[in-house]
Amino acid sequence: MGTLRELVSLDLSDNNQGYAADGSVIALSGPTPEFFAGFKNLTVLNLSNNDFNGSLPRSIFQLPRLRVLDVSSNSDLAGSFPPEFPAGSSLEVLNLKGTQFSGPIPSSIGNLKNLKTLDISWSIGSGGIPASIGDLASLSFLDLSSSGYQIGELPAAIGRLQLLSILRLVDCGISGEVPSSFANLIRLTELDLSRNNISGPITFCSYESFLNLRRLQLCCNSLSGPVPSFIFSLPQLEFVSLMSNNLAGPLPEFSNPSPFLQSVYLDYNRLNGSIPMSFFELTGLQTLDLSRNGLTGTVKLSSFWKLTNLSNLCLSANKLTVIVDDEHIGSSSASLPQINSLGLACCNMTKIPSILRYILVDDLDLSCNQIGGTIPKWIWGGQAANVDVFKFNLSRNKFTSIDLPLSNASIYYLDLSFNSIEGPIPIPESPQFLDYSNNLFSSIPKYLVERVSSPFFLNLANNTLHGGIPPMLCNASNLQLLDISYNRFSGHVPSCLLDGHLTILKMRQNQLEGTLPDDMKGGCVSQTIDFNGNQIEGQLPRSLSNCNNLEVFDVGNNNISGSFPSWMMKLPKLRVLVLRSNRFSGAVGKVPVESDQNRTAFLTLQIIDLASNNFSGTLDSWWFEKLKAMMVTSRNDAPLALENNLSGKFYRDTVAVTYKGTSITVSKILMAFNVIDLSDNAFTGTIPDSIGRLLSLRGLNLSDNTFTGTIPPQFSDLKQLESLDLSSNHLAGQIPEALASLTSLAWLNVSYNQLEGSIPQGGQFLTFTNASFEGNAGLCGKPLSKQCSGSDKGTPHSEHERSSEDTIVMFCFAGSGYGLGFAAAILFQVARRGKRWSVC
Repeated sequence: MGTLRELVSLDLSDNNQGYAADGSVIALSGPTPEFFAGFKNLTVLNLSNNDFNGSLPRSIFQLPRLRVLDVSSNSDLAGSFPPEFPAGSSLEVLNLKGTQFSGPIPSSIGNLKNLKTLDISWSIGSGGIPASIGDLASLSFLDLSSSGYQIGELPAAIGRLQLLSILRLVDCGISGEVPSSFANLIRLTELDLSRNNISGPITFCSYESFLNLRRLQLCCNSLSGPVPSFIFSLPQLEFVSLMSNNLAGPLPEFSNPSPFLQSVYLDYNRLNGSIPMSFFELTGLQTLDLSRNGLTGTVKLSSFWKLTNLSNLCLSANKLTVIVDDEHIGSSSASLPQINSLGLACCNMTKIPSILRYILVDDLDLSCNQIGGTIPKWIWGGQAANVDVFKFNLSRNKFTSIDLPLSNASIYYLDLSFNSIEGPIPIPESPQFLDYSNNLFSSIPKYLVERVSSPFFLNLANNTLHGGIPPMLCNASNLQLLDISYNRFSGHVPSCLLDGHLTILKMRQNQLEGTLPDDMKGGCVSQTIDFNGNQIEGQLPRSLSNCNNLEVFDVGNNNISGSFPSWMMKLPKLRVLVLRSNRFSGAVGKVPVESDQNRTAFLTLQIIDLASNNFSGTLDSWWFEKLKAMMVTSRNDAPLALENNLSGKFYRDTVAVTYKGTSITVSKILMAFNVIDLSDNAFTGTIPDSIGRLLSLRGLNLSDNTFTGTIPPQFSDLKQLESLDLSSNHLAGQIPEALASLTSLAWLNVSYNQLEGSIPQGGQFLTFTNASFEGNAGLCGKPLSKQCSGSDKGTPHSEHERSSEDTIVMFCFAGSGYGLGFAAAILFQVARRGKRWSVC
């Protein structure tokens, strides 16, 4: 090919779609040939949608007659712009989308006076947009979306591109307000500035400047102020998304509603007032999403049925009262819109919309209303037979029963949680996610296994289920998640549930007894095992060490005995270990140096709760030196929760934060939430200095042991520490002055030790009360009434009488206030001296 010196056009696009006999993909691949730069007469070079790699030769940009250069969709093709684009270039189309092109856009881009299309989206560029972009007088298409460019403030020069028709700058690090010069872009048909940090009101455009606009996407920014009324009157507009901003105030009425407007997304803002009557004049409307605002007033549901093209309606999570007034629509059902998705959550509704008798809805959300009585059969599929209904959420209502059977409905997602439904559990055809928690269901039907043909989640927590665990659950091979917590199940735990298909197994707060089965094999796939709050006894089975995917293990509040399970250190993904309130005893030992466990021990552990056992002996510093996950300083944007993606569905583990029997379950635990609770044991010796290396530690509770020595000064390195409880030990010496530098420390208890000297008088120490320091006769200074003198160095003392009631401050990890967690404080008066917090 290199000999074709007079070649004018070369199109090698779309050559990665074929397949060889062995199933491998046939595609053009390898580096881009250097000889392409020798085709001096070349006007078109199209290499798109292939598997080229290496670096695109810069000399190709210098071809004097080249009008079209398209190398898009070559995911391994790298390259960068030349330092200088030649003046007088013929280039009209430059498409680098979906490549590894990197580096900044040179200011010489302005030399491409003939350029009509510039697409660098989904690449790995850097820097911003040079002001010379405004010199591209012929440009009609510009897309830099998701390309790595951090534009900052948009250059006003973009307003000079008066031929621009499509402008896409999604996820480009834009900040500040949109320049007023954008009003000059009168030929725009599409404007997409989504997923940036654009602020200010929408004043950069007007009705006159956007007469040709068809798509307006400004979602996921920080826009404020009202929604301009002219938007809904733009004569060509088809799609508008202003969702996830800070837009506020009432929605305006408007004249001349756009006849072509099909989709309106205004959800996740701060809009208030009533729904404008003008919205019911948008006759072409197919999607209307006003959810998660502060809209008020009363609206008749039948008003929306006049929009005969409507297929998606969401009014959820406002302050609206939706009146269901469609009981008499049977005679006019032929003219009803064909609703596919209907979101009416938290709309103060008292009955089910009658339209559901006549239409087939794929996605229905009636949660968080006041609907009671029986769930009728017709809700599952109207008058259609053998229908496939996809997602139904009827949770948080007042339903008491279900009209069984569930007809021919095939429902993959059904949430009936937080109702008062009694009787046997209904199982639809081919379910994938059933949440029936917090009801009054009493039995599991025997046909459960017959109905399940795909990966399946089943949440039956907090019902009235009782007796032994049904053996049929062992045969439900597609069952991935089983939560039967807070019921009255009794008997033993079937071994099949721990040695099979279950990824999430939660049985907390039942009446299970006996020992855990010890025949788990290498096929264990469990990520979460939770038996907290039962009557399980004996020792932990060593076969749990075969569960290499285990992340959460909670057997707190049982009667389990034996020594610390050092063999669990080999579990490579373990994040949460809760053994509290059992009968464990002995030392928390050190693994032999030559052991394989020594190299991997607890590297991912984030929550350790060994409280209220009989552990004894000293704590080896080695033990804390292995907690590598706690040594990395966490960020405020750390991902939420222990989240499992199973077959495309997410399940979020919960951890209960407990204060001496008062428990609050938190369903969104930051991955940055690192806690150690070793309280109420018989540990002795000094507190290891190595704890000071756990830089992301949020909470440390070593209370009610017999630790001696001093408070390690290295604790001052724990800059994210929010709660520290060292009370009821034998600690001596002074409180390290450097602890006052811990600006996140919201709760401190060092009471009932043998501390002496002056209490630090800076930072958060100014917020602590007497209860934090009482029982230390040698301490002086505020907040204690005892004043310090020059000769007062503190003296040893005997333990004082404890108060019958102490105040406990419980921090609920609300994500505001001090640091990430412990923000909202709840005060409890707890009998005796329960000053302990823990995770269980």
